[in-house]
Amino acid sequence: MKRPFHIFLVVLFIFISPLIVGFQYNRSDVTLKQGIFLAAKPELMDPNFIHTVILLVSYGKDGALGLIINRPAGMYLEKVLPDAEEIEDMSHPLFLGGPVNQNSLCILFTSDDTVKETQKIFDDIYFTCIKDAIIPILKKHEKNKKVRVYAGISAWAPGQLEQEIKRGAWITREANQDSIFSEEPLSIWPSIYKIPEELLI
Repeated sequence: MKRPFHIFLVVLFIFISPLIVGFQYNRSDVTLKQGIFLAAKPELMDPNFIHTVILLVSYGKDGALGLIINRPAGMYLEKVLPDAEEIEDMSHPLFLGGPVNQNSLCILFTSDDTVKETQKIFDDIYFTCIKDAIIPILKKHEKNKKVRVYAGISAWAPGQLEQEIKRGAWITREANQDSIFSEEPLSIWPSIYKIPEELLI
C-alpha cells in the first residue's frame, strides 16, 4: 500500500512544484523604497524594460526614479562627449538608464565621503544627474571600476509603479553593490530568475 502512495506524492510534486516556483517569483519580497532592485517579470514585454533590473534611486510621494543596471549601450562615454577633453583618455562604458531624458547623463559611484551635488542611495553608493558634477567625479574615479555612467533614466508618476507591481510587471529584491557594478551586467536578470542565459532571445 505504501508504494502507490509514494508514487502519488512524486506525481503531485511534479505538477505542483512549477506552481510553487511561479508563486515565489510573483511575490515582491522587499517593500518599495529607495535603494532596492525592480526585476522585470519574464512576461513583461515592454521593449523599454524587457529583462531589465532597475535600481530605485528615489521613491516617495512624488513618484519614483530608477536606473537600468543591466543594459549596456555598446559604446563608451568618449563617443557621447567627444569635446570633453577631461575624459578623452577614460574608458567608461555607457549604459542605458531608461527611456526618459536619454540626452542627459547620470552616474552611480562609490565614495567613502559625502560628495556635493549627489544623493546617497545606500551604503557608500551615490547618484547624480547634475552635469557639472559628473566629470569631476569621473576624473576622481578614473581607475576605480565602481562607477557607472547612464544615458537616460526610468521614471514613474505617483502611484504608477505600485499599479505596475499589482499587475505583475515587477518583483522587488534587495539591491547589492556587486550587481550594480558587475562586469557581466547581462547575467544579472537571468540570475534572479535562475534562467540559463542561452535560453534568452
